[in-house]
Amino acid sequence: MNIGVLGIQGDIDEQEEMVRKIGHNPVRVRRVEDLSKVDALIIPGGESTTIGKLMEKYGFIEALKNSDIPILGICAGMVLLSKEVVGKKQPLLELIDIVVKRNAYGSQRESFEDEIDFNGEKIKGIFIRAPVVDRILSDKVEVIAKEGSNIVGVREGKYMAVAFHPELSEDGYKVYNYFVEEVCNKG
Repeated sequence: MNIGVLGIQGDIDEQEEMVRKIGHNPVRVRRVEDLSKVDALIIPGGESTTIGKLMEKYGFIEALKNSDIPILGICAGMVLLSKEVVGKKQPLLELIDIVVKRNAYGSQRESFEDEIDFNGEKIKGIFIRAPVVDRILSDKVEVIAKEGSNIVGVREGKYMAVAFHPELSEDGYKVYNYFVEEVCNKG
């Protein structure tokens, strides 16, 4: 499977390495035309406003809204997939019926690791200026990860988003396997 990694800003190399680790072919997506080469797409962590503005500038917002490509959004990618951001206007894909709160855990200095519940099993979650789901707007949205009482992972059809950085933990590959097996193959 060719899994694209949006290559315009963020932790691109780590995402590509994780795609290789789970046995698939990473494809760096820098132009809208590159989307024709991929079966799925990862929007990596980074700065969501910057990524959103670049996506808008290069035509990714419109192209992805009109495509059937399964998408995994990680941290900033969760923000970009949401319908709305609390207290902030920025370019969004609006593909998952959620409202998110950016930097919900605080600044870079408040970054942390914690055991989270992901799809019924415990894995390590690494949170770096992470968002959380503030509200779910539709019963089509399935909660797939929680950190305490905070919703940090959701899925809606062919779209999935997590607030933590699975590419940085040893058991993070489970998130990517879930994306491929449950979202791409069944979504």
